[in-house]
Amino acid sequence: MTNVVPGRRRLDLPGADAILRRSFYLQPGGVHSSAEPTEVVTLLGSCVSVCLFDPAARVGGVNHFLLPQGPSADGSPRYGTNAMALLLEEVLALGASASALRAKVFGGASTLRPAFGRSIAEKNVELALHVLEEARIPVLERDVGGDRGRKLVFHTDVGAAWMRRL
Repeated sequence: MTNVVPGRRRLDLPGADAILRRSFYLQPGGVHSSAEPTEVVTLLGSCVSVCLFDPAARVGGVNHFLLPQGPSADGSPRYGTNAMALLLEEVLALGASASALRAKVFGGASTLRPAFGRSIAEKNVELALHVLEEARIPVLERDVGGDRGRKLVFHTDVGAAWMRRL
């Protein structure tokens, strides 16, 4: 029997050995990447999370941004332009190959419709997809829009993502 380290969760997969995953709760305005098996959990409303991973290197990460853009001097990952650059930088530094990266995109619920124009949620989704397209990173899965928040669970090493509407 394997001892389970506090703060880690045992995951039994059919036909595979048990994997110990670290658990990490990603706060809004954050980025988390790992070269170790990690389960990242976050809650999304109008915010967007992009999950990046390299299946061969078993490296991945997630961001959680609130607004598409912010002040140019502010490098905060609360803003999509910064969060996307930071996430890409982190996964590449951990050993991911740019040509092997894959993405999954979640969030962007519009709970309040603006009087005119596009909502912040729509702009967040648009920015994430645009950056991924420009970087030529294929989007394998997406669940965006709608009017309900989401709970996202992402496994950085295998790129598995589970989403539940709230």
